[in-house]
Amino acid sequence: MKWGMNPNSSSLGVDVTFLLFGAAALAFATPVVAALLRLRKPTTTPPAVDE
Repeated sequence: MKWGMNPNSSSLGVDVTFLLFGAAALAFATPVVAALLRLRKPTTTPPAVDE
């Protein structure tokens, strides 16, 4: 038996749980990936203009 649930019930609760955990994982991973990509990008300074 799965988690004390009724074996005759559908697995919709498990599907929703995995969707919620997947969305939470994406929400946490997105800023980390963005920060890593931003740190890897070389910083270029604009050329100095002599007038």
